[in-house]
Amino acid sequence: MSITPLHVSLPEGNIHIAVYGSQNKIPVILLHGTASYHYCWRNVAAHLAQSYRVYCPDMLGAGFSDKPIDVPYSKRAQALRLISAIESLGCGPVHLAGHSLGGEVATHIALEAPHLIQSLMLIAPDGFRQGVIPPVRWAARKGWMNGMFRRAMRSQMKPKTLSRILALPLDRITPDFMENWTMPYTHPNTPDIIAKSLADDDTGVISDHVPQITLPSLLVYGTKDRMIPKRVFAKYQAHLPNVRTEIYEGYGHVLMEQCPERLSEAIDSFVKENL
Repeated sequence: MSITPLHVSLPEGNIHIAVYGSQNKIPVILLHGTASYHYCWRNVAAHLAQSYRVYCPDMLGAGFSDKPIDVPYSKRAQALRLISAIESLGCGPVHLAGHSLGGEVATHIALEAPHLIQSLMLIAPDGFRQGVIPPVRWAARKGWMNGMFRRAMRSQMKPKTLSRILALPLDRITPDFMENWTMPYTHPNTPDIIAKSLADDDTGVISDHVPQITLPSLLVYGTKDRMIPKRVFAKYQAHLPNVRTEIYEGYGHVLMEQCPERLSEAIDSFVKENL
């Protein structure tokens, strides 16, 4: 499956987008989560590209997008940038899916620009909770954590660590897989961006506004998710007015790696229902 790279120029930096599928097909956008980038969606995107034009953007500070350290990295700020990117592409309204942090960003987009969205798909989304605790946010804003992250980045991640984080068998962590998944950590600005993301954290600010979203919505999560508290998913399910929930028994947080075919089929089916 060929991938076309696009770059959308915004005032704060260039957004890189990996594009799959033909130009004239229905647009689907897939948003990555924390410490990730478009690579995490490769299997799902390749499957969906048979029927759709699939856009996988790297949020500012991630993947192949620019990594400025003097801009806000709140989820709302990321959402506003992606709204500008969607408008620049001229491909809306789109079917929008987001994983983890990307799910919370997608929710911000649905609140800010519902006219650009045809359906909303939240894959193990964050939100509906307190994010970074105040002392950590305060320390990050003072710049006291940048050096700590810079020292941590010098230590190369081990395959066993990535296997544990992604809940994948160790034999799936090939050298190529390892290199691709850890690529975002290699940029010299990454430690500062991690610290800035903690300083600008606004997790949960959407909580009171989610009931305003009337878009057809799909919520997907695994019963063995160790990254996001189950109460977060329960609150999305309770507060999204037009939501359908699919629970994956025995699966964890990174569903696009653990069961890409099943997730692809769920997204494909939901998009077809909402054309």
